[in-house]
Amino acid sequence: MTFNNAGKGVPPADDWSREVLASANVGLWSIEIERRSGKMGLHVDDVTRRLIGVGENMPPDQCITFWRERVDSRYCAQLSELLNKFYADTSQHEIRYLYNHPKFGVVSARAGGRRVSATHDPVVRIMGYHQDMTDLQEAHQSLHEGLLRFSLACRMGWLGVFEIGRAADGALQLTGNDVFYDQFAVSGLVGTGDRLETMALRVLREDQPKWRKMCDAGAWVPGKQEHLELRVAHPHKGLRWFALAYEVVGEPRARRITGYARDVTEVRQHERILREAKESAEAANAAKSIFLANMSHEIRTPMNGVMGMAHLVLNTPLNPQQRDYVEKIHSTCESLLDIINDLLDFSKIEANHLELENMPFQPAREMEAVMSLLRPKAGHKRKNFQLEQFVDPRIPQVLSGDALRLRQILLNLGGNAVKFSEQGTVRLTMELLERDGERVRLACVVSDEGIGMSAEELGRVFTPFSQADTSITRRFGGTGLGLALCRRLTALMGGRISVQSEPGKGSVFRVELPFLVAEDQIMAEKNADAGMDDDISLQGLRVLVAEDGDINREIMEVLLDGMGIACISAVNGQEALNTWIRRHDEIDLVLMDVQMPVMDGYTATRSIRASGLPGAESVPIIAMTAYAMRGDAERSLQEGMDAHLTKPVNFAELKRTLKLFGRRSLERGLKEKASPGGNMGRPAARTPGNR
Repeated sequence: MTFNNAGKGVPPADDWSREVLASANVGLWSIEIERRSGKMGLHVDDVTRRLIGVGENMPPDQCITFWRERVDSRYCAQLSELLNKFYADTSQHEIRYLYNHPKFGVVSARAGGRRVSATHDPVVRIMGYHQDMTDLQEAHQSLHEGLLRFSLACRMGWLGVFEIGRAADGALQLTGNDVFYDQFAVSGLVGTGDRLETMALRVLREDQPKWRKMCDAGAWVPGKQEHLELRVAHPHKGLRWFALAYEVVGEPRARRITGYARDVTEVRQHERILREAKESAEAANAAKSIFLANMSHEIRTPMNGVMGMAHLVLNTPLNPQQRDYVEKIHSTCESLLDIINDLLDFSKIEANHLELENMPFQPAREMEAVMSLLRPKAGHKRKNFQLEQFVDPRIPQVLSGDALRLRQILLNLGGNAVKFSEQGTVRLTMELLERDGERVRLACVVSDEGIGMSAEELGRVFTPFSQADTSITRRFGGTGLGLALCRRLTALMGGRISVQSEPGKGSVFRVELPFLVAEDQIMAEKNADAGMDDDISLQGLRVLVAEDGDINREIMEVLLDGMGIACISAVNGQEALNTWIRRHDEIDLVLMDVQMPVMDGYTATRSIRASGLPGAESVPIIAMTAYAMRGDAERSLQEGMDAHLTKPVNFAELKRTLKLFGRRSLERGLKEKASPGGNMGRPAARTPGNR
């Protein structure tokens, strides 16, 4: 029997069906087999010809040989079995196999068909189709691999995936992956309804409302997403925390929620540990603050006695040697006080408790104040060197900012320059870098020609409690805290600090700080300063001193007596209150210690203000205490005091405060004395807003 391959033997197809088959990569074929000789031929259409790669004019007998030789050998047995099935019946049969295409390489194919000839016809005729399954196979393979990776990710990340929907009978059912079943210990339960019921029992009572809300199918809104956390009593692992996230999906008849569950037990435990650690750290910080406050008080109180007695002795006739000894005692106390202040300030900065002031000040006067403190230190040097200053005349006369911290920085840097210099020049300069409207930026430079520092020492110069080396510490002393404090203060003020130094050639510290211009307050500043500088007579002023320390009280009595002030003493707050009640018409001002036995100064102040006696609201009450931590001054004002002085008392500051409040008290007394019906010259009660 002769075969040709020009489409003969292949059933005709309409144009539209041919186009559909071609677009689906489906070709038609027929196989004819002579029963007597076994000769075979394969007739193919254009699509099949392309799919198996045969030539256009290849005869049918060569075409089938070409095709069979390229079928993967692993599928030859299946092809023989398929051919026997075609001989046996006229049912539809199919095979999937790999084919070695001459142009495209190994492709995945599917072929199927049925016998259309009669059982005893001399020629067996089989009609069928051939389809290229490569793209579909790759898609299936990709999907399979993706599912495997997803499953692996879920197992590795212990991520449970679940779905809750309605069964055919309308009941809710729960399905999920193995991880989800293990998370909630429902692996052994076959029924989906049983799993849902068991999970509901596992959820803690406090979280049951959230679980019921999630399972309320009537409230499912398409696209709605929810995140919740459930606590579950696991039968083997104990209490566990799970974070669930789900979304409502599907059509109304097949509405369901699908989501994931993540075990966050360790996260919650870590959060609890961190929270407890934070609370412990806060408690430790509070204890540290209390300790610093108490230590400040305990150290400052005896220091006030030492410095006060030294001050009193210096005002008595002394021979040169005695005066030198007492001056050294006083100077040593001042150095100790500087260390205490630095420690307290550093602790405040570390705890973010240091607050900056924003008050008008004159840069030139601040520089002079620093120089006045450095000159005595320079005078103690065995070798002579020059101490110089320069203030840029372009700097506005009055700026606004924290002058105290500026002075503290300059004093620390200048003190180091003096300490580490034995010859040459120590120079402090203040220059104007730029001015932009009401904002200025100053450069404060402190240079010396002292011992200098190496590159290694420069790397740790601003590290707290660090010195260049132990020999420096032994030779010059110091805590290594001053420069660290300067850096912290500079950063807090919005500036920057840098240093240049070489061994044996000295050091240059440069601090750049921003300030605001306060030109409109020049006259007010000058007038205020003039008012403080004139010789205000405190003669006749009567002051109640409440102080439990015998030495400190004695010092204050002598100092006040030297100013012509009459002193009335009390040894505790209760005695101060009783004295005020008995002699309120004789008291112009109160110096009140804070920490005293029987009754503290705060309680005594409140009691005086609430006594209702003449002058109770207007009499100036000045806190005089060793408490110098953050908030101490604010608390004094809140408790009804007018000012806050810290121990050791600065005598210049004490005198200035007495002049300020004593003058006001005396002026009110004189006005009342001149007014009709005046109360024996006593000041009238003032309102709380006028304190």
